[in-house]
Amino acid sequence: MQKLLKFLGIFISVVVVIGVITGCTNVNLKDESAPTVYFHKGVYKADIQNKNNSYIDFYVFYDENSGYTEDSKMGIGLPFSCVQEDGYVKFKFGGSEEPDDVFKIKSVENGNITGSFEDGSLLIFSLAPNANPDNFDAVEYVKKYSN
Repeated sequence: MQKLLKFLGIFISVVVVIGVITGCTNVNLKDESAPTVYFHKGVYKADIQNKNNSYIDFYVFYDENSGYTEDSKMGIGLPFSCVQEDGYVKFKFGGSEEPDDVFKIKSVENGNITGSFEDGSLLIFSLAPNANPDNFDAVEYVKKYSN
């Protein structure tokens, strides 16, 4: 009986060690099938550079798929839904019946997401510090943090 218990103890130990080694060698650090996500829940300041002018708009993300825009001067904007893919984000501003507006990603560096919509205007998104997406007010935020 002692020999059987000793054998079972060694056998179980070997099985556990083999399982751990096999499991560790198959660790996939990046799931290739996982979608690319550029925007997470938060408030993103969009510095918009176009031929006519430059201004700040905010994109408030409730989650990775929806949110609203808010103008820094008047506080108005549009709700949106979006689909994030590798290299671009497809936005629907205003409602599901609206056409897609595709934002093509040019770079993601130092917390900034740079790209453009079809009109060619360059946008540089950065996470707005001290901004809460649950109660964000663009006009008040700009007044408070414009210095």
